Amino acid sequence: MKMLEMLKDLLPTAATEAARQWDHLFWFLIAVSVVFFLIVMVPLVVFVFKYRSRAGRRPTPIAHNDTLEILWTAIPTVILMGIFAWGWIVYKDLMMSAPSNSMEIKVMAQKWNWTFQYPDGRTTSNELFVPANTPVKLLITSKSSDVLHSFFVPNFRIKKDAVPGMYNVAWFNSNIVGQHIVFCAEYCGAGHSQMKAKVVVLDPERWELWQWGKEIKLPEWVGFGGMELAASSSTTASAGTETTGIMAQNSQIHADLMIKQGEKVFRSKGCIACHSAAGDSVGPSHQGLFESKVLLADGRQVVADENYIRESIENPMAKIRKGFENRVMPPYPGQLSDEEFDALVAYIKSNR
Repeated sequence: MKMLEMLKDLLPTAATEAARQWDHLFWFLIAVSVVFFLIVMVPLVVFVFKYRSRAGRRPTPIAHNDTLEILWTAIPTVILMGIFAWGWIVYKDLMMSAPSNSMEIKVMAQKWNWTFQYPDGRTTSNELFVPANTPVKLLITSKSSDVLHSFFVPNFRIKKDAVPGMYNVAWFNSNIVGQHIVFCAEYCGAGHSQMKAKVVVLDPERWELWQWGKEIKLPEWVGFGGMELAASSSTTASAGTETTGIMAQNSQIHADLMIKQGEKVFRSKGCIACHSAAGDSVGPSHQGLFESKVLLADGRQVVADENYIRESIENPMAKIRKGFENRVMPPYPGQLSDEEFDALVAYIKSNR
């Protein structure tokens, strides 16, 4: 047991179920590697001495051994397939798709700062506050005029690139209350090493206080990496003064405002001339578009997620929908701000 505890301390704290499952797979890989290392190296050392060259002794040549060759091919193959299956199951069940009841938070990267926007519209800089035991979906991007970044939380074992003009999705559900370090894992310029943030996982009582804008005492740091940030940051936090009541109400108000802003952009940029929710327009309808399966002219089928919507606006000829091969839509690269894109995507998502 002491040995297991010592090995456990070699890795960052596993603060999510996905992190714990990845750690199990990691240590299995280490164990397999050690076993095969011993299988190869121990006989090698023994044979070096046992069959060393000596006067009057001639070695007997060995051409092949069918049983041995079958074993050293079959056994590693079975182990490798098992590793693949194990990794796929963990990725599929715990990493690929966020639960439908996840809290969605937008993560915006820019040199050299992280900005987090919550469902009620408020934002924080370099501090992401979330409740414990709650699935959280991160919609990660970088400012259109910025460079590539990467959102990395060692304690959660999640790492997703923040790409200008593109959305990446990551999600987690942490049951360990505390502050967890965030790094930028993609070199992004002179301030790369200082581009740190923290995920603050709060218990229900402190989470409710934070939502109401009350000052709270921050929990302790979990794992490594937080000492520099701890020295330069406050031990308390506040979400600001709230005037509209509970978060559920605020979230709906913000969502409605985003949808109305998106509809305004939809009309002002002329989208309404060719697209509608009724389905009787020149271009494809956006009614029920989000998360639906779209058949393309080349026979492929794609899911209409945030990236599909944004790409269809910026570069409409990249994925042509079946039945609309002869329709021409002008591209819109650089004509919409990040805020206008977010609003437009929110409006299209609302037409389900």
